[in-house]
Amino acid sequence: MTVERVPSLGDVAESVWNDVADPRDLFQSRAWLRALERSGDGPVTYLIARHPGQPRILGALPLYDSLPSRGDYLYWPELHFRDLLHTAGSLDGRLGLLAGSCAGFSTRLIVDRTLPSSTRTAVLHALRDAACAVAVDRGLPYTFFLFLDASAWTDLAPVVGNGDHHRLASVAQTELELPGEDFEDYLATLPRNTRTSARREVGLFAEECATETVPLHEAITTIAPMIVKVRARHGVAYSVDTVTRRLSAYSSALGDASSMAVLCRVQGRVVGAGVMCRWHDRLYVTDFGRLDDEAPDPFVYFNAAIYEPIKYAYSAGLSRVVTGAGAELGKARRGSAVLPLLHLAWAADGGRPTRPTDTVPAENRKEHWRKLRSAHPRYFHSVWDELL
Repeated sequence: MTVERVPSLGDVAESVWNDVADPRDLFQSRAWLRALERSGDGPVTYLIARHPGQPRILGALPLYDSLPSRGDYLYWPELHFRDLLHTAGSLDGRLGLLAGSCAGFSTRLIVDRTLPSSTRTAVLHALRDAACAVAVDRGLPYTFFLFLDASAWTDLAPVVGNGDHHRLASVAQTELELPGEDFEDYLATLPRNTRTSARREVGLFAEECATETVPLHEAITTIAPMIVKVRARHGVAYSVDTVTRRLSAYSSALGDASSMAVLCRVQGRVVGAGVMCRWHDRLYVTDFGRLDDEAPDPFVYFNAAIYEPIKYAYSAGLSRVVTGAGAELGKARRGSAVLPLLHLAWAADGGRPTRPTDTVPAENRKEHWRKLRSAHPRYFHSVWDELL
């Protein structure tokens, strides 16, 4: 097979791309990637694997630059792989290229699922090697695959050589499959104590807050600083410009009918907001923002990030709400499945990752997940066995 470097999806026929991209995944879609290109945050190149002379795509890999100064924590490998930073002293803190998505939600690989497993492995070998070659050409020591789900890790496992990679447990993804026909059906599936708490959270919120769902583009300037404040409270440096560009990409890719903001108002003032993106039968909750000035907070987070999106998804006939990373235990208690994700770093030159022998990466979360799973086993599927 051949692996071609393509600068833009404008150079790839729409039907050809759609044949290989997962139709359920917003962040593999042509609409999303083209929106990122227009915003200036698009891939530096796409790697496209094909049989020679054939238009059909066997697999693809968008490659992104990562600059710590942008403050985008999800795709900031320097945050996750701190024990590799000694290799980047002369590179302004840059460690490598990001392979896959630039959103934190696309956890799957872009590969033709109809291929036999041996061919799929060959495709991923070729894409991995080509990605490392691009990193070397750009003077970068690593290629990173971040936030891989269990399926992606299973596909990549045959590609991993003995000791040629660095692997870390990550945050988890959470998804809620909607039961029944309406919000009451959802509540009925929760354990009794949780159901009582959820009703209280919804009720107190309704007493103090008025909600409005508006097209995302109308709310970007209001909610971007609020999202930055929430991230800052968790010790993560985001810039308003970074968040604004990302929200603008959602709006551009999806349009007003499928990119929305849930605004939560107390006495007419917006005190919190959730960002919702609709794609086929899924609703992605991508961001949450809140004022940080002692404003009343009657369970704004759980309503803006979980309950209101669930209500919207039912009204729109959707089947699943992707509730995202962070606050995993709280989301699990409210019905979401907790799905493991992991990070993978490859030395671009094919050698072993060079790590200080006397450091233990603080970002390795295996022990965190072991303890949490031991305390709450019913929230964690057996798919966690391989990771932990």
